[in-house]
Amino acid sequence: MGFYHSRLKLLLLLLALPAAVSAYTPEADRAAAAALFDGALPAAPLFAGQTGDKTSADADFLRQMKEVLSSGAWDGPSPQLRPFMFKNAGEGWTAQAQSVGLEGFLWTRKELESKYGAAAFAGQTADYFNYLDALLKPVAWTADLRRALGDLRGSQLTDAEKNARLDLILENYVAGLQANVRRYDAAAWAKRARIYELFPRAYDLAGRREAAGFKAPADPGRTLFFRDFQVSDFDVIKRMGFDAVWPMGILPIGVRGQTGTGGGSPYSISDHSTVNPDLGTEEDFRGFVAKAHQAGLKVIVDFVVNHTSLDSRLLAENPDYFVSFRYDGPCPKDGYFDSYRNGAKYCVHNGGFEYDGGVSSWIDTAQINYADRGLRDRMTAIVKSWTTKFDVDGFRVDMAYLALNNVFARTWQKSMPREEFYRQLIRAVKAAKPSAAFMAEAYAYQEDLGACGFDTIYSKHEDARPEGQTGWYNTTEAGNAAQLAGAVNRAAFLAWQSGGAGAVLFIGNHDEPAPEKVYGRRLPAALALTLLYPGSVMIYSGAEIGYDGAVPAEHKPLPFSVPCEVNWSGGDPAVKRTYQEVLALAARLRAELGAYDIEPLWPGQGQGWTGYILRSKDKPGLRRAVIGNLTGGAVRAELPQAGFSGTLQSGEYRVLRLP
Repeated sequence: MGFYHSRLKLLLLLLALPAAVSAYTPEADRAAAAALFDGALPAAPLFAGQTGDKTSADADFLRQMKEVLSSGAWDGPSPQLRPFMFKNAGEGWTAQAQSVGLEGFLWTRKELESKYGAAAFAGQTADYFNYLDALLKPVAWTADLRRALGDLRGSQLTDAEKNARLDLILENYVAGLQANVRRYDAAAWAKRARIYELFPRAYDLAGRREAAGFKAPADPGRTLFFRDFQVSDFDVIKRMGFDAVWPMGILPIGVRGQTGTGGGSPYSISDHSTVNPDLGTEEDFRGFVAKAHQAGLKVIVDFVVNHTSLDSRLLAENPDYFVSFRYDGPCPKDGYFDSYRNGAKYCVHNGGFEYDGGVSSWIDTAQINYADRGLRDRMTAIVKSWTTKFDVDGFRVDMAYLALNNVFARTWQKSMPREEFYRQLIRAVKAAKPSAAFMAEAYAYQEDLGACGFDTIYSKHEDARPEGQTGWYNTTEAGNAAQLAGAVNRAAFLAWQSGGAGAVLFIGNHDEPAPEKVYGRRLPAALALTLLYPGSVMIYSGAEIGYDGAVPAEHKPLPFSVPCEVNWSGGDPAVKRTYQEVLALAARLRAELGAYDIEPLWPGQGQGWTGYILRSKDKPGLRRAVIGNLTGGAVRAELPQAGFSGTLQSGEYRVLRLP
């Protein structure tokens, strides 16, 4: 039975019976389900083969709940079930569920029935039951639900009655499971994190203090970022509305093959296990983390999974940890460099990724070999040490999808271990610190990364779904109204669901051009629709004042290739006003609404605006709507439920009251 009381069995059986037999109303059904998940539940069950390790049992229980809600079961790198396809037989089209599990099935089913009516999908009832049974069968504690669904399937109700009853069962079951996931998932904070990314070597701490009216403390010695950053400096970030900080580029940078004059790429790492001494000592960094925690901020750090520098500690330790071969002759010129250990010469491939049928390489990096089990163990120990040594709260995994089995095997023609590296890594780190979160930089294979246990994933490029591009950054950048509606729907689902990885929305980071360059006059609407999102959002330091230090050869607002510092007294005053207005708006609405979900708004025919409803979870019935124009021209906007009718200029947004 697992986490279920005997009352749940009764509830499921009553829901499965014909309406004339059951005295339950939908409201009573929901209340009964809510009572099962009131925090007074038994502990997670022990599973076969376990001996009483509660931490391990809790982790397995959480994994199984997430499989039921989101990913389904996987066999190594292969999913055992694909998302359900809903068929509109009359119009001849299909729609894919937002995820494999119950959440994706339920969300998409309710969305489609709301738009087109349940009758449009008549004839699929048997498919629904077959699909749900296949999803639930691998998890023993779903037996009561499977039995209730089986009874409903075999009942004498009409298909329409069965479908209505099925909605009730799934709504109650999903709501209960979601509440239980929140109880067990200590890393769930990441799905609501508001992240401030900063680049320490370009941050100009003293300049920011002066610009903000702070007096810089006297420093008779060398300036060291981690030592000098104070609680008051974190408070500045906290007051802007952020609850997590990501100091990007804090690992030591390799010297061999270093590019540019700015100190090298912060992603050419010579030692994954410690901090760059130019920023402070390990003790200084421990103090930095402690001061962030004192200010109420989580700390996220980079894990550069795919590569190291040409002169890394890891390469010196064991060249077999890398895509390499021993050879006495000259190394191939295209994509390789030479490295020596114990008198033996190795040809080591530069770090790279699949591109246009081949491999594109970063010439200042060495490619790590995830086919090697010893390397996997070594990297797992290194990442885990960041939680035990420094008490960091999470990891932003650089180019995360490159280390997935199917991607790595295809790119480097390697035979891989059966299990994904990330399952080993995330399991080990969360065993040491259950609240540690993993955020993936990923532009493909989001489903695979979510199934591996990532808590959040960049929403930049996601076009592997039938509706086309739904990645937030690429969609808002393009400004296509039809794609934007799909992107809002995808983002809304990812904010509501609990079982899978959440989305991280942004309109800029250290890899992208300054937002005002990308969006131009559309910036206010893009920023408002991003920062009002209830899931995770991120901005890059300097963006809030419109600072852009890009150089001709590098579009980053804070280039890696040349020396650069944010001029906190400079920037663009108009951009600064936009950020101040939207950040203040976001703070007001969060205070007014408390926790909230969003509901997509679907513009009428010929209307090119984008928007969603903010629906308070803490204050039932309290709602606001935000609409904005992300296109290049003026658009007509009609929102009768808010009493709004008018024209939105490019970049204009409105927050509207709803009854």
